[in-house]
Amino acid sequence: MGDAGFVQIGYIQRTHGINGELAVSLNSSVEFNPEELESVFLEIEGIPVPFFITHIRFQNPEKAIVKFDEVDSIDQAQELCGAKIMITSENVQDSNEIYLSDLIGYKLLNTNKQEVGVIVVYTEYSMNATFELVTPEGKHVLVPAAEELIVEVDTSAKLIEMELPEGLTDLNL
Repeated sequence: MGDAGFVQIGYIQRTHGINGELAVSLNSSVEFNPEELESVFLEIEGIPVPFFITHIRFQNPEKAIVKFDEVDSIDQAQELCGAKIMITSENVQDSNEIYLSDLIGYKLLNTNKQEVGVIVVYTEYSMNATFELVTPEGKHVLVPAAEELIVEVDTSAKLIEMELPEGLTDLNL
């Protein structure tokens, strides 16, 4: 497809589970902000078709699990396997920006500079986003991935400092 208005950001690898989720491979050389994407375009028979994102869960910067609106079964998901995933060229971002999905692997500190855990999964739902952490004790904890809670990000040391609500990390999966 030679459409100048679209940029390929990846492709659908396979189905994931039975509820219509899809495992996708992403092109790490194209910078985009997943928090701002409500939809993507899938190339179906050479035509870009819009699909609205219900949620996206990043396993790392190049792999994610995506759920689209109205794709609710493994059969519907199977039909999309192999499709190119595209965004409009306006959604391509400046490579100097840091996105929440880029923080997988970062060590999360509280405002007292104590380690809370390492971010292992970033999940974007339509209304909110979460980080899944593994604490130093090996416990899995979910925390809100809200920009207003982020105090500082040190990309060279792969550290993120967040102001987390008291008692939040006492809850676990």
